[in-house]
Amino acid sequence: MIEFVKNHIVYRFGIPQTITTDQGTIFTSGEFGEFAADMGIKLLNSSPYYAQANGQAESSNKGIIKLIKRKIEEQPKKWHTSLAESLWAYRMACHGATKISPYQLVYGHEAVLPWELRTGSRRISLQDQLTADDYSFLMKDELDDSAGQRLRALISIEESKKRVARWYDKQVKVKKFSQGDLVWKLVLPIGSKDSKFGKWSPTWEGPYRIGRCAPGNAYILETIEGEEFTRPLNGRYLKRYYPSIWVGA
Repeated sequence: MIEFVKNHIVYRFGIPQTITTDQGTIFTSGEFGEFAADMGIKLLNSSPYYAQANGQAESSNKGIIKLIKRKIEEQPKKWHTSLAESLWAYRMACHGATKISPYQLVYGHEAVLPWELRTGSRRISLQDQLTADDYSFLMKDELDDSAGQRLRALISIEESKKRVARWYDKQVKVKKFSQGDLVWKLVLPIGSKDSKFGKWSPTWEGPYRIGRCAPGNAYILETIEGEEFTRPLNGRYLKRYYPSIWVGA
C-alpha cells in the first residue's frame, strides 16, 4: 500500500494533506502510520459499519459498482475485467454534484472520445491548424479556467451536501452521547447469532461507558472496569443504557 500511495498518488499529484481510509489493518499498521507521518500526511479513519464517514469515496464506489453491474450479468465473477472500462466511463461522465466530469476537473479539458476520431470533430480538425504560439496561449487560458472550474465544482458539491444533510436531518434523529454515558452496543456483525442462544441471541450487549468522543459522531467505548476499545464506533450502533431500579438494591 505504501508503494501504491507513493507511485500513484504522491509522484503523480503531489503529497495530499489528508488520506481518509477505512480501518483495515493495511491502513492502521505502524508501518503505514510512520510513512504518513514522514510525508506529513494526516490519516483519517471512518468508523466500522459506518462507511458514510468516508462519504466521498463511498459515493464514487457506488457509481462505479453500478457501471460494473451492467457489464457482468453473465459472468459476475469476472468483474475485475470490466473495472478499467467502468472507471473510464465514470471519469468521462458529467456528474450531478460537480456539474463537470472528473477528467475535466483534473486536466482542464474534456477527453477525446473514440467517436471524435472516427467522425472528425471540429476540435480535432482545428487542432492540426494551431501554431505553437496559439497552442501555448490556449494552454494558458485552459489553466486559468481550470481554477474557476474547480472552485465552481467545490461550491456545487457543498450545496449538494447541504441539501442531503437537510433531508437526512428531517428523516433521522442522530443519537448523541457524552463522555461517561452508559450505553448498549449493537452486536456486530449485524444478524450474528450466539451458538448458545440461536434465534434468541441478544441484539445488544453491554453496558459500556463512553470513554472518548471522536469526529463524525463516533465514540471510543470502554468497559465498566475502564478497559478501552481500540476502534471508534458510530453513534447509530449505540443506545442509552438506563440502570434498573433493582441494580444495587
